[in-house]
Amino acid sequence: MADTEMVAGERSDAVLPDFASLPREQLEAMHDAAATVLECEHVLAKSGSNVVLEVLRDQGDFLIWESYPKGDVQDPETHSQYFYHSHTPDEMLNGENGHFHLFVRPAEIAPDMEPWDLPGAFVPEKPEARFVHLAAISVDGAGWPLRIFTTNRWVTNETLYRADDVIGLLDHFRIALARPNWAVNQWLNAMVVLYRPQIEALIRERDVRLEAWLAEHPDSDVLEDRDLQNTSEVRIDTVAQIGALERALGF
Repeated sequence: MADTEMVAGERSDAVLPDFASLPREQLEAMHDAAATVLECEHVLAKSGSNVVLEVLRDQGDFLIWESYPKGDVQDPETHSQYFYHSHTPDEMLNGENGHFHLFVRPAEIAPDMEPWDLPGAFVPEKPEARFVHLAAISVDGAGWPLRIFTTNRWVTNETLYRADDVIGLLDHFRIALARPNWAVNQWLNAMVVLYRPQIEALIRERDVRLEAWLAEHPDSDVLEDRDLQNTSEVRIDTVAQIGALERALGF
């Protein structure tokens, strides 16, 4: 897919793609995904719950840095994985409860994909042990999405691949499991489709940031540099995203 220019959203801090530059087929897929996002949120709300409550259900105390649900959520057929956790308040947005980190394991999906050889790179010898961080989706306590961001390699201990390779893995992210909750998993699957343009732009921006950091700090193991944590970020708003999407579709 071609790069998309980002424009201001209906909410002042949200950023929207230039929907006019996207193929209609993708716009329709995003619109279908939006319907799934809203349906999942509605069903959970009608049940007195939300994506945060469900992912933390029966998990004990919600502790900073711990991953929930315990053991992560891994789909052995799609090679997709995620967990939810939180940081200290100074590392999150005002009102942010935590964020979902989304991953794909590429060994059986793209076995010829080569890791990016940057200073600080860590590549497990066994391909099945390698995993790729796609993006993180942060939410408030009610499960309302706030932002999407990417991170430096050390944050998730991933095997780092170049943007074009990572973007190619987005099509493979799908959690088709009932654990911890079917609606939460469907919501995450749909969020990746609905916000695909932003996620692609963030992954490309991540690479630019890493290369710029290395140029500014030539002696740094850039992928292990604790001074560089988040590599790209965008604020999101589902209402604004859907509104702009429907205008682009002529609804």
